[in-house]
This record gives sequence, C-alpha cells and structure tokens, in this order.
Amino acid sequence: MNASGSACVPAAEKERCAMERGILVVSFGTTYQETREKNIDQMVALVREQYPHYLVEEAYSSSTVRKVLRERDGIAKDDVRQALCRMRDAGVRRVIVFPTHIIDGIENRRMKQEVTDCAPWFEDVRIADALLKTPEDYQRTAEALWESVAAEAGSSPVIFMGHGSEHAADESYERLECVLAQVTENDVYVATVEGSVTIDDVIGRMKVSRHKSGRVLVAPFMLVAGDHANHDMAGEEDSFAAALREAGYEPVCLLKGIGEYEPVRECYFRHLRRCMGNLYGIGVGPGDPELVTVKALRCMEESDLIVLPAAAAAECHAYQIARQAYPGIEKKELVCLPFPMTKEKEKLRRAHEEIFTRIVSYLTEGKIVAFLTIGDPSVYSTYGYIHRRVAAWGGNVKMISGVPSFCAAAASLGISLGDNRDEIHVIPGSYEVEETMALSGTRVYMKSGKSFARLKALLEEQQKEKKLSVYCVENCGMADERIRLGAEALEENGSYLMTLIVKDEGEVV
Repeated sequence: MNASGSACVPAAEKERCAMERGILVVSFGTTYQETREKNIDQMVALVREQYPHYLVEEAYSSSTVRKVLRERDGIAKDDVRQALCRMRDAGVRRVIVFPTHIIDGIENRRMKQEVTDCAPWFEDVRIADALLKTPEDYQRTAEALWESVAAEAGSSPVIFMGHGSEHAADESYERLECVLAQVTENDVYVATVEGSVTIDDVIGRMKVSRHKSGRVLVAPFMLVAGDHANHDMAGEEDSFAAALREAGYEPVCLLKGIGEYEPVRECYFRHLRRCMGNLYGIGVGPGDPELVTVKALRCMEESDLIVLPAAAAAECHAYQIARQAYPGIEKKELVCLPFPMTKEKEKLRRAHEEIFTRIVSYLTEGKIVAFLTIGDPSVYSTYGYIHRRVAAWGGNVKMISGVPSFCAAAASLGISLGDNRDEIHVIPGSYEVEETMALSGTRVYMKSGKSFARLKALLEEQQKEKKLSVYCVENCGMADERIRLGAEALEENGSYLMTLIVKDEGEVV
C-alpha cells in the first residue's frame, strides 16, 4: 500500500499486466489506399499512440474488401475471428473491441456476434458502441460534422451521403438529419446509397424549399471516401452528383471520409473510453461506519485503487470512515490527491487539471478507481469537479450516494428537517450569511466554520424577533460527536465538520 500518490505495483509487473489488455479496431475496410491511410490507418495509429500499454490490432469485417486487397495488392487483413485469435495467442486476457461502424446495423451486429462467439477465449470482452447509439451521440456527431464542413459549405445546402441499410437501424440517418437541422441554419440533408432515403427523395424536398438550384456541397457520411464516395457520390453517371446536375444544381463533392475530421474522431474515441476503467465517486456518509451503504462497500471491493482527497491517509476523514466499514481497504492501492483549500481560481484550476490527468491515466490502464468523499458526492463535494471533467472526457463515471451530514444530524437529533410545506435551504460555508436570515422554513449551514462567529451573532439577534430552534452537530456519527442546542450555546470557533440546523418556528409573541 502506498498513500503518497505513487503506484504500489512493481514497474515490471505493472507492464506485464498492462500488455494483457488489448484493443481490436474493427472497420468495414476499403480498397482505396489513400483514404485507407487517411482514415482507418490513422485511427489505428491514434489508438496505438494514446494507449501504449495495450496490444492494438485491427480487423476488416468485409470479406470482399479483404479478398480484393489480398489478390490485387498482396495485403493480408484479418477478419474479426482471426484478429481475436492472434490476440489470445499473444497473451491478451482482456480485450476491447472498437468498431468504426456508423450505425448498429447488419455489419455491426454480425461483428458483435463473432466477438461473442470468441468471448470464452478471454477473461473480459467489451464492445464499444457504433458511432450513433445514444441521443448524446447524435448531438455530438451532428455538431462535429458541421464543425468539420461548415467552412467548405458556406451558405450552401449540404447533402451527406450515408450507406444505408435494410436493417431497422437505417432510421439512424433520418434521425441524424433532424439533429443536424438544429445545429446549423443551413439546409442539411442525409441521403443513402442503399437505405430508405435516396438522393431523389432529397432533391424532391430541395425543390420545394428555398434552394431550387445553385451550389450544393455533397460529402460522405462514411468513415472512408472509398468506392461509394468516388462512384455513387461523385461519379459522372448514376451518382448523387449526376442526379443533382440533372436537376439544375451545381454539386461540389468533398472526397473526405469522416475519419479525417478530428471532431468526429473524438466522438468515436469517447466510445472507446467508456469501455475502459470505471470511476466511482463514493460517498461514505458523515462519520458513522454503519451508515456506509452496501453499494459503497461493493464498489470499494471491486476497485483496483482508492483515491483519497487528502495529503495522507491519516488526514483523510473519508478513509478513516471507510476502513472501519471495510477493513479490506487497507490492502488496496491508495493514491492521495489533495485538493487545495483556496478560493484562488487559477490555483484550483491547475489542481483540478492535475488530479483529472492522474485519474484519466488510471482509467486508460483499464483500472476501476474509487474516489472516496465524506457525506454524499453530490452535495458540496470536491469530487464533483473531477466527475464533470471525466464525464466530459468520455469516461465511465458513477456517483455512489452516501448519507448527507444534515440528514444524519437530523436523525441524531430526532427531528424532522421539513414537514408539510416547509422549505429546506442548504447553505454552504462560503455563502454570505447575512442574506440567509430572511429565508423561511429550515436552514442548514454546512462547513461554515470561518463565518461561524458572524452567524452566531446574527442568530442571537434574530431570536429577539423570531422563535428559532437552533441545533449544532459537530463530527456527526464519529466517536467525538458533539451536540449543542440554542444559539447561545454555540461556540464562535466551529470546526470544519460541523452542521448547523435552524428551524424558523414563527414570530415571537
């Protein structure tokens, strides 16, 4: 165990374990060398660059493409099963399959079945989603596409050419078009080569819109600008471009696969990150180890390492609570990442960035990381800053709720925080306490030690006009818990782990 922030696992062992993980990049493939190099090869190179501790292999899911490359160019590309077999023989035990497919259609479903058939070869197999899966995927992809072609489009309408499918997932193209309409003022359409929406359908819609003729940008909505892009989109005959010219438009064909666009690649990589390590933000409650939830215990047990927001384990309240509830934590790898207690924005930003970078490094190694926090991670917790950063990065993050201090304090006091239509106000210590005196119902003051003297004076003054019930619980649930009743009993120098509950009982009669 090492609480200084450095790993406890020997370097050689860590490297050996790391290479037991692998990433298989699966693409449909293309017979066009230039676009292969700019898109598929570039994606694979980026995976290898970003994840040097993984064995990275690639596979082409199209048997036709593999056959042409082998017979015409002497290039051998594995299918999914062959690639997984080589990874197994190389000692990979945990594998992430990273498809560059756009929709979860026939090709992606076939790939997933092949992976499932080979799954018994490995201890753990995870498959990243195709590009378009969740509502967030559609939003991010639409924004990324438009960012990538906006300069080329200018004020012209844009037609993206998708492959299309007989599978129900073909509706993904129409759904994406709807989202594109929300992210740009240009008219943007998605037509398919083999799907339900054709170029003729789109031309018909354009004719009844404001664009009856003129320049139109046409671009592939495919990973590569291969056969479909060169012939079905930009060809002289029987193509999108030919149909547009015949209808009186001036098509400008952009022969770029979407794998060339950095914003779109980022959408793909978010899916890969979600298949790596997990980050749990675990609330361990206010102090009583019996209030640590069963779920929190399970997540700590699952974790590969425990992050403590303190300079040392002995200084971390959350760790002291957790070790009483889960003695096994002492055998875990501990990493101490202290947050500075300051309001200086730049200093805080740098600290959050450093902590985020450290945690991401563990996640990219495939580790399950537990970040302990006192109380609940959603209530004035330093963990919230890291959670948002990792979620925005695309990591797999979960908050594990803990008992908030004010709920535990109310239970310890045997009082209700709110009844009927009572308002409950939770106020952080950094708040200007003068402004809170007008609030009705129940006021909860958290971590207000620095402003406690002023708060005590204001409450004593307010008691002359209103009937107040004032409760103070310090170190709630801990061995040294203290309870004080009434504003006059408050001490001016309150501790950091102090919760003050003030109930407004009405006007003094």
